[in-house]
Amino acid sequence: MEIGFIWPPKGIEVFNPWEIPLANTIILLSSGAFATRAHYLVSVSMRQTQIDLWGAIILGSIFTCFQIIEYSTAAFSISDGIYGSLFYMITGFHGFHVLVGTVFLYACVRRTYSGLVDSNSVFLDLAIWYWHFVDIIWLLVFSFIYCWGSGF
Repeated sequence: MEIGFIWPPKGIEVFNPWEIPLANTIILLSSGAFATRAHYLVSVSMRQTQIDLWGAIILGSIFTCFQIIEYSTAAFSISDGIYGSLFYMITGFHGFHVLVGTVFLYACVRRTYSGLVDSNSVFLDLAIWYWHFVDIIWLLVFSFIYCWGSGF
């Protein structure tokens, strides 16, 4: 007889964390590297800053596409108890923030073409900090939702 609770609940087939979730982790952290490089190069090369911002935007978009693929292939739904509810709420909330951050970075790259971004640009600083916040939260989501939830 088992005492306590089982996580994830019996009957829930969870994602393998070493497939799409790991790929999304690498994609999101790589996008953060592009964003950081864009931030450091803004006073050196506006063209390289634009390229790096586009790199972060593209990788953020790929992350979102993989999240949609994951949702469409999930063996559980939001109505499948506490696990389904938590999974979709947490990953959906994070996904929304990735979308907002991607738009934020897009606004930054558009501003570089207009000459509105320089090494003292608070708008760019905020976008990069926001993007790193999204990265850090994803590491927590990956650790607790995907790894811990799968028994790794």
